[in-house]
Amino acid sequence: MKKNKNLVLAGIIYAIVIAIYNILIFAIFKKPSGVFWISYGFMMLAFLVQIASMGLSLKERNFETVFFGIPLVSFSFFYLGAELFVSFIFMIFEGIGTSIALILQIIMLGIYAIIAIIAIMARDAVQEVSNNVKEKVLRRNLAEVDIDILYRSCKDLELKEKLRKLSETVKYSDPMTNAAIADVEQRIQDQTELLKRFCHFENFDDAKKSCEELEFLYAERNQKLKISK
Repeated sequence: MKKNKNLVLAGIIYAIVIAIYNILIFAIFKKPSGVFWISYGFMMLAFLVQIASMGLSLKERNFETVFFGIPLVSFSFFYLGAELFVSFIFMIFEGIGTSIALILQIIMLGIYAIIAIIAIMARDAVQEVSNNVKEKVLRRNLAEVDIDILYRSCKDLELKEKLRKLSETVKYSDPMTNAAIADVEQRIQDQTELLKRFCHFENFDDAKKSCEELEFLYAERNQKLKISK
């Protein structure tokens, strides 16, 4: 609801600015020429480009997307200001010719389009990396939660201590991953499932051995991950 309200308010602001611009322009220039209409068209396009840039920059409401969308918003305002100035100059000096007015404003739009594409690509690349990191950290945290649940429900004191140590091992393990440790991660997953099954059926001896095996697997994982970086 709040987001929709903000969009409506932003739309009203843009509508007011565009309306004031049109009133002033048509009040100043009584007899529009070809150069005027070219410049006016590019100015209206600049408004649309700026609105689209704001939408692309802030389409997601997470910190990374908003932060790395700032350059695109800044460039769009620079382009809008530059187009406002250049188009107004051409409207005043109409004798400069339609070709120069058209070519220069096309070049300005092209430069902005290139910068905007680069900014969007950079933002999306950073967002993808951020999402991958979050996914890996979440996977590690879920594994820690599984061990903690087993720890809280465990009735065997010796196994309980092993589960506590294992929980700390999981907690401080590197959340990153790569193809080099895919095999050991699969073995960790399989062994964790075995541990859960042993604890469920109160097979404490096998559960203790499973905890020890997981400690070795996490040590192997961290060592291989360190080497492969």
